[in-house]
Parts: sequence; structure tokens; C-alpha cells
Amino acid sequence: MFGNPPLQLMRVGRRDAVPLRIRATDSCAGPLGGDQYAVTVDVGPGAALAFTTASAAVALPSSDQHPSHLASRIHVAAGGRLLWLPKPTIYGGGSRHHTTTTIELGADAGLVYRETLALGLHGIPQARAVSDTRVTLDGRPLWVQETALGTDVPGGAGPALTAGARVLQQTLLVRPDLWWPAATHDVPAQVLGPGSCVLPLGTGPALLISVLAGYVEEAAEISAEGLALAGITHRLH
Repeated sequence: MFGNPPLQLMRVGRRDAVPLRIRATDSCAGPLGGDQYAVTVDVGPGAALAFTTASAAVALPSSDQHPSHLASRIHVAAGGRLLWLPKPTIYGGGSRHHTTTTIELGADAGLVYRETLALGLHGIPQARAVSDTRVTLDGRPLWVQETALGTDVPGGAGPALTAGARVLQQTLLVRPDLWWPAATHDVPAQVLGPGSCVLPLGTGPALLISVLAGYVEEAAEISAEGLALAGITHRLH
């Protein structure tokens, strides 16, 4: 386990605890326009890892308007488990931040993955947020999605995308019973509210909770309703 500034990694809790808990911290503000970050995670067979961040990331613009980029490559071997629960990414006014996440799950692997995108602050220009996510299970596509949000995205604030919401939070559960025995992915599709729903994925033992909201805490409350349907009654953090 190692990290280069501005990303630093620390172990949280006992060294022999299961799962192993890792928290990432930023030693400076950002990502700033033009920054290029890379994160690589490898969870071995039968191992369990819980990853979070100490605080929200705040994407900031640069004077030359170059975008920043975070690329995460994650591999979970057969029988491994991963909780991936970073704090939200807040897109400051005028920022252009792109995240690329690739997750490869081996046979019988379990995953709880959350991404929260929060567009700007009240009274300042909105940013451009782009997120590309690709999850495979035992070599087969499970969830592939590209999301682009912001005022310069055609129809970005319209009813087909955000309908004016400023926060998008998505939680993917793959075999959640490996973490909590009472949890299940076997939940029928249903609406949680305007722009928010629970969707089973037909390509594997997986459930997607997708939430649009006006602010982060509201998104977390709606997500908690979806988690409760899956038998998870506590907040993920």
C-alpha cells in the first residue's frame, strides 16, 4: 500500500481486522484543472477491503481551462470483497473533471460501489462532470455507463438527464449478502422518487440504486430507502 502526494493512504483500525480499512486523504486542494490522478487497487482471492476518503473532493478550474482526470483501475479476485465508498466529488464553478473507473470482478466476488457527483455551489457557474464506469463480472460486462453533466452538455439540465437536480448518486451492489447475510440483490425495479429508482441488472447478481437530488444529504436519504429494500438498514459511509 502506497500513495504519492497529494493522495496519501492510511490504515484505519486494527491491522488484523476484516475487512482491511483504508482511508485516502488529500494533502492539498483539488483536483485542479490539468491534474492527472491514477488509483490502482488489487483485492486478492478471499480478501476483503473497505475504501473511503477523509473528505469530499472539490474539483477546481485552472486558468487555461484544461480538464482534470482521475483514472481508477480495480481488480477483485474470485471470492474477494470490496466496499468502495469515497466521499462526494464537488464540481466547483467552471471546473472540468473527468473520472474513469474500471472494475474487474472475479467469479463469486462481491462489490459495493458508490459514486456521488455534486454540481457546483449555489450562485456560481456550473461545472462539467464526466464519469465513465465499466464493471465486468467473470469477464462479462455487468454495468457500463457514461455520464456527462453540466450546463454545456446538450439537454444537461432537461428532463432526460437531471431535470435541474444538482446531485447524482449511484450505488452498485454485487452479491451484497457477502457483506451482510440479510442483504439481497433480488429486488424488483421500482421508483424511489422523481429521477430516482432501483434497477436489477439482468447480466448478473447485481442491483443499481440511482438517485437524483438537490443536495448530497437528500441523495443519501433516498439511497438509504433503496438500500433498505435490499436488506441493508444502515448508512454506507
